[in-house]
Amino acid sequence: MRVLALHGAGGSPADWAPVVEAMAGGHEVVPLELRGPWDWESVLDRIEPRATDNPAVVGMSLGGMVAALWGRRHPGCPAVVDIDGHGVPTQARRYLDPAPPAEIDALREAFRAHGEPELQEALEELDCFEVLREVRCPVLPAVATRPMAGQALFEPYRRGLERDLATLPDHVEVVRLDATHAVAFEQPRLVADVIERYLDDRRPGLPLP
Repeated sequence: MRVLALHGAGGSPADWAPVVEAMAGGHEVVPLELRGPWDWESVLDRIEPRATDNPAVVGMSLGGMVAALWGRRHPGCPAVVDIDGHGVPTQARRYLDPAPPAEIDALREAFRAHGEPELQEALEELDCFEVLREVRCPVLPAVATRPMAGQALFEPYRRGLERDLATLPDHVEVVRLDATHAVAFEQPRLVADVIERYLDDRRPGLPLP
């Protein structure tokens, strides 16, 4: 199966190299570059010329969110795999209990310090769960369950994610990974296995009823 692979924020197509190596040629993986401007429809428009033969789409983090948006636009997509791309921890609505505003503001400033404030704003405005509820093609969100170093808000954020994951339609299959958000770098074999199992069970061209 032809597969478009989308990297995370601040990354590049080369980030997929360890996962592609672990997949050992079972699928034709085509890593693409994601770049601004960060209007989501224009991001999808820039992918369209590379989407020949109705490919599956996989993404990590930011790329996973874009993959879900792609699936919403293309109900006939054979499969979407979203590796821990469910939003950003600066979204207050993602918390089960109100997160301390000062901590969210500090986290927001830390993200912006890495550049691309336009991207940070676009990510905060995007409700990934709203997108996932509207996707009609097969979609697999893979959710990391372990915090990275320094993720002080991880546990309250995780509890909010579990609440929201329970609201997704039955055709959205969720898998939980015993890994951090950096799973594609730390455990590429695990990511390859998740992608291969899901793609191998799918046939292209049939939207769900």
